[in-house]
Amino acid sequence: MDWKTIFMNISIDSVTTYTWDNYGIIIPRDHVERLLWGELVNLYRERWFENVVVLNWPGWFTNLRVWTLCLNLLNTLLENKLNFYDISKIDLYKKSHEKWFLPKYWVIYIGQRRNIRLRNFEKNEKIWQYSFNELRDLEEMKSVDDVFIEDVEDKEYYPEWMNQYLKYHTLLNWIDIYLIDDKTADWKWISIDELDLKSLKSISPNYMMEPSVTISGK
Repeated sequence: MDWKTIFMNISIDSVTTYTWDNYGIIIPRDHVERLLWGELVNLYRERWFENVVVLNWPGWFTNLRVWTLCLNLLNTLLENKLNFYDISKIDLYKKSHEKWFLPKYWVIYIGQRRNIRLRNFEKNEKIWQYSFNELRDLEEMKSVDDVFIEDVEDKEYYPEWMNQYLKYHTLLNWIDIYLIDDKTADWKWISIDELDLKSLKSISPNYMMEPSVTISGK
């Protein structure tokens, strides 16, 4: 990353943005719709960025929807001067696993307690779906060394043995990934260049699953 590039993680509880010199803004998920547009415009006025690296999915529906909408609107107002680079967490974590860093299983939770996804990076298997109660009963998941979660506000839903979770930020051209448990913290980094990203003029939310829609009167 250079001074014209910012990194945004729009797929976690508290959406984070980092610039090349590690300046960041954090917006909690309950305030995204109210605060985002003003924060984004102010950030552009301060930094005049041209490239936006976006860690996009899977993640919270509201964050993905509002952030991509605001980013595309900003680019329209700037007459398409921005370039977007879209990263999925599945691709990022798979590369991290291949570097002998992240565990075998990733438990993907995006706020629906009966719709928990499980990814096996060792075999690169498709994502399976469980409820939290079903997940607790999976014998193959009982090894703490083999499973990780993300740093979410709702960690109390997880079994106690599922205590390895991720945090990350960026510095220059690297994404630093921290794997934390109750006693230790370890970290590695992935070069953004390793991800072989393509430049885009607009960015779309990738929900990985269909959002629930309630129709009045139905």
